[in-house]
Amino acid sequence: MAAVLVWLAVALPAALALWRATSGVQWRSDLPAIRDHGLAALGTGGALSTVLTQALGLLPLGNLTFRAALGSVLALALSCYLVLRITRRILELTACHRLVVTLLAAVAAATAGLCTTWQSEATVGGGAMPAVAVVLLGVDLVMEITRRDAATLAPRSTRRWLLVGALIGVAFAENLPAGLALLVAVVATAATAGKPPPGRAVAPLLLVLVTAFALLIAPELLRPLAPRGWDDVARAVSTVNLTSLGVTATRQAALVAWLHEAGLAALVLAGLGLGVGLFRDDRRAWMSPLVVLVLVDLVYPLSATTQLAVDPLAPLRSLALAAFAVAAAHGVAEALVFLRHAQLPLARAAAVLLVVFHMTAAAVTCEESAFVADRSDHFAAEEWTDAALGRLPVHAAVLVHSPELTWRLWSAQVIGGARPDVLVIPVPLLRRGLATSNLLPAEPSVAQVLRDIALTGQASEFGLSLLADARPLHVELDERWDERLVKHLSVEGAWLRFAPQMLGHSDHKLGVTHTLALDGRVARGLRQGAAPDESTTAVVIKTLKEHVAALSLVGLGDTTETLLGGVEQLSPKDPFVTGARLRLAHASRTKRSHRAIELRDLLRF
Repeated sequence: MAAVLVWLAVALPAALALWRATSGVQWRSDLPAIRDHGLAALGTGGALSTVLTQALGLLPLGNLTFRAALGSVLALALSCYLVLRITRRILELTACHRLVVTLLAAVAAATAGLCTTWQSEATVGGGAMPAVAVVLLGVDLVMEITRRDAATLAPRSTRRWLLVGALIGVAFAENLPAGLALLVAVVATAATAGKPPPGRAVAPLLLVLVTAFALLIAPELLRPLAPRGWDDVARAVSTVNLTSLGVTATRQAALVAWLHEAGLAALVLAGLGLGVGLFRDDRRAWMSPLVVLVLVDLVYPLSATTQLAVDPLAPLRSLALAAFAVAAAHGVAEALVFLRHAQLPLARAAAVLLVVFHMTAAAVTCEESAFVADRSDHFAAEEWTDAALGRLPVHAAVLVHSPELTWRLWSAQVIGGARPDVLVIPVPLLRRGLATSNLLPAEPSVAQVLRDIALTGQASEFGLSLLADARPLHVELDERWDERLVKHLSVEGAWLRFAPQMLGHSDHKLGVTHTLALDGRVARGLRQGAAPDESTTAVVIKTLKEHVAALSLVGLGDTTETLLGGVEQLSPKDPFVTGARLRLAHASRTKRSHRAIELRDLLRF
């Protein structure tokens, strides 16, 4: 029976994550795909994920995107098993029956493995689960070292300390906050148990830590030296840390996320388990790493993030939820012991109901994550890529202001080999690294645009016209462009086409249907999944808004009602729609509808 519970607690979350894993491209996994498949060094981090992705890429199973997600699924399975081991290790110190201990440990593993954060991170490649698995492995190992009956000076203990040092180095190479959390947890556990590493092992431990970190981080340091990498701007991407680019949203506070993920009842049980464990001498040392994992997520500086990019603090949130699952199981075990010795009426029935209630928490978590974390039917990002990249003219150039769109285009070129003739010009990177020197060999006519951006921060009409003469040029709308620049623009597909010369009034007119219209392929892809594809929806809304603003600037505000209706259907309470309609209506009443109407300031809302 115990073996069945163990296998069920590990296999069920992993099987659900594998079922929900994506086989299509996702906005969130674009940057890890460029790093892991394209081998571009994007700052520190992701070293273990790169090795795992490259190894799984050899399997003849699915496409590259699915194989990368498979690595996260395997890390989830290992993490669930480690949560079960840690929970069972702690509960064995209580007076509960062995079968009850195994049951509560299995529920803890299932609760963590089925929560929304863990399932979301396990369904895409380059998620937080490899870092979570390494940290939990280090915590489990340091618990084994600090057992009361463990010999501190034994050779086996020394070898384990060296392995802990290697795991800390691997955690730092994979995710810096996760490495810091593991280091603090190890120090806290050793200090609380009074069993620090032997003095003669401190220097080798530090050497192993540094060596493991250096071995994993070395490829990222050497990648920028590779001539002619996967893209003409590979060196530029490889020499800068890009985690601060493209920030559009705020990370959810820890307390709010804990309540949303675990629920109030589970947090109360976890608080009971942590409090009782810290006051018990035989459990204080093993409770200290759980407290550390919770506090690190609570006090670590909140960073802004977006659904279109990887959250570097996602491992901390996942580890905190794992700590709550373990602590809640300990709280239930202590409550069961209390009821057994309390001599209260119906105490046995209350104990059974408490265990059943704790089991239902995992079921509720599974039900909620099924709606949020399922990416198996999300294909809208692929439809957007086909509309935005596949339909571009031959040898086109795209001037991109949004880093997220840059990752999507580059990821399509790296993984799918789509449109290598298209030149992607990322404005946020043009003053970072070596982007200028790498773009010039691909297209000499881009020199004036690069010079203008270096001197003034934005492209000039002359530079863009030179580039548009050499290649079909498509751009995103820049809020700072003046009236002369805007008159070069016309809506074409998912982009704004920049003509070498200023266009007449009739040349600006929108076609019969827009590429991102609500009856098109992208919109149908948004409606396919059971869970909403919020990332692609946000990109479509942003594009429609920019096209409305561009058409209004050239005096075609009366043709934008269809696009505004699309924005309203995707985001019913968007303030841009209300503000734009008010200004357009005012212009129509004053008979100025054919003049330029400024809406770009509304794009900030």
